[in-house]
Amino acid sequence: MFGLYVHIPFCNKICPYCDFYKLVASDHLKEKFIDALSQEMKIKKLDDYLFDSLYIGGGSPSCLKLELLEKLFLNLSQYVNFLNLKEFTIELNPSDITEEMVVLLSKYHISRVSIGVETFSPRLQNLINRILSYDELEKKIHLLHTYHINNINIDLMYALPTETLDDLDEDLKLVIQLKPTHISAYSLILEEHTIFHHLYVNNQLVLIDEKLESKMYHHVCSFLTKNGYFHYETSNFAKKGYESIHNLIYWNCEEYIAIGPSACSYLNSYRSKNIDNLNQYLEGIRNNKIIMSENDYITLEEKMKEEIILGLRKCEGISKSAFLKKYSLEIFDAFPKIQNLIVEGMLREKGDKIYIPQKYVYIGNHILLKILACFFCMAYICLPRFLHYGKELHLTFGVLYFYHYHNFQYSLKV
Repeated sequence: MFGLYVHIPFCNKICPYCDFYKLVASDHLKEKFIDALSQEMKIKKLDDYLFDSLYIGGGSPSCLKLELLEKLFLNLSQYVNFLNLKEFTIELNPSDITEEMVVLLSKYHISRVSIGVETFSPRLQNLINRILSYDELEKKIHLLHTYHINNINIDLMYALPTETLDDLDEDLKLVIQLKPTHISAYSLILEEHTIFHHLYVNNQLVLIDEKLESKMYHHVCSFLTKNGYFHYETSNFAKKGYESIHNLIYWNCEEYIAIGPSACSYLNSYRSKNIDNLNQYLEGIRNNKIIMSENDYITLEEKMKEEIILGLRKCEGISKSAFLKKYSLEIFDAFPKIQNLIVEGMLREKGDKIYIPQKYVYIGNHILLKILACFFCMAYICLPRFLHYGKELHLTFGVLYFYHYHNFQYSLKV
């Protein structure tokens, strides 16, 4: 599989927990950016590649005016055949969804949308400054179905300040009533340079304790599994056949190209990151070049470590035969401690697969550190969000840090 990620660095307002590169901007600046993005497509010669997946994230792509959004689609269509894509995703702020927008998405064959809901609790919505009633969201999802956009992901966030297990349980009950094909559920991560982090260091924000957060994670897994969702990755759940193709590209350590400020690409053993400054990005494009903040060669050893770190996020785990074929080395020879962890029960071997048993997923950082036999296995690598987080994907298993695209930041915590 081969993916294309497009980063739209604009939002209508700044959420207090979000650490992705974004800004509030004028329509004039947004138009200049869309033109520059088209030039980056040309510089990177996107027509030389055949993409399986296209993911437009942010920021919030839906904050673009419809004429600019259509201009983006038209520019992309010069390099990508939308009808040949296995998955075409766009992230939407639920407040931005209108019938005119949905008609446009349908016209350009968007097959999947990802909606950042986070919580249905009015109290918690007020805390994170994302206000939308359940009834309003239900109408917008019905609108998407009307135009045959049926593959819908909903993002939920838990472990918010003051949140209780009852709050989370109500969110889960409400989200399954909407019948999304995919649910991403991730805990609040206090990232530096966010409003929440500023409040926390100034003793103006109290986080929930780790024991409650652990209970919340296990409740999410149990509830969604019991209600027909396949738990296929640490923070992601899907109806069978609706797993995110684009995010699996990241978790399977496959190649992808990304465009836009702060976006990371992984191609021909190089991981590069565009500068996360819009003015510098635009200046570079005006001079027919892409300014990067990172452009690192990923060694074979680093690739194998990434394979472990990302592969063990998948509930099915890592294929021993695929690892051998890819690296010409048995996984037990590359990482001898895996065998010990299997004996201890913290890893499980079943046929060709090695995976983390469900009851140990929450302490995945501890397991990874044992496998990699060092405190920081890699000091700094750019990895993709998807996961949008899942913001997709705010992945943090605690002590291991990875910066991913979003394309997003990858910390490894559930």
